[in-house]
Amino acid sequence: MRREVPLLTLDLARRLERLVAPEPAVPASNAAPGAVTVKQFGRTIATKARGGRPSNKVFCFGHDDVSKLDDILAFYATDGLEPTFYVMSAGFTRQVSAALTAVGFTQCEFEQAILYGLPSNELSLAPRHITIERVTSDSLEDYICTLADGFEMPPEWRDAGMDEARRTFTADEHRFLARVDGEPAAVATLRTREGVASLGGGATIPRLRGKGCHLALVRHRLDVAYMLGCTLVIGAANFGSGSFRNQQRAGLRLAYIESGWRRRSAL
Repeated sequence: MRREVPLLTLDLARRLERLVAPEPAVPASNAAPGAVTVKQFGRTIATKARGGRPSNKVFCFGHDDVSKLDDILAFYATDGLEPTFYVMSAGFTRQVSAALTAVGFTQCEFEQAILYGLPSNELSLAPRHITIERVTSDSLEDYICTLADGFEMPPEWRDAGMDEARRTFTADEHRFLARVDGEPAAVATLRTREGVASLGGGATIPRLRGKGCHLALVRHRLDVAYMLGCTLVIGAANFGSGSFRNQQRAGLRLAYIESGWRRRSAL
């Protein structure tokens, strides 16, 4: 029996928004300098890190947490950092806009789309020239180099980003490496939380784009989500991008588009 994608309600949208955000966590005392700290302020989830890949992001901020804005900004100011706020339309009000504007923030983007759908219940096959493997310690360096090349990490934090990927790797994670005719070509991750699978970390190295790797990895992860017993899948991509279109081809639907806010002085 074919299952139907659940209707997008306000409650479901807020659940998706919460699941996109990381869970609160404080680095261990011996953690590396680039370790991420995640703190909760009401519904709002704030993440920060020095060095490594950019991690200074605020999720789930809305009308109910306007009174906590000073505390959120102080969380970053302690380390001399500037965050980006990602605001869902359901939580956006005139008060939210006025509060962010009053402390120097402005909307700088409106393109990050959140998608949702169901795991696949019919296992798919990748094209013959593509193989997909789960990353192990033996293939970790291939994965990390492909990750850096696929996301075109800038020189100023490429090494730190690669070191972070090595440091945080564990064998029980679902990280995937796609090869084209045996050559490392693309990467992706799948994480589960509360029975929901989140697609992330998808990138293909520039010279092997257009070979079908990204779509094959999306479909493969939907298969894995089904085998893990997940009931829902979340994805994210810039609206209209190749990643966005591939997730739609695989059956995911648009849930909402976030607006990104940064301090004008940081633009």
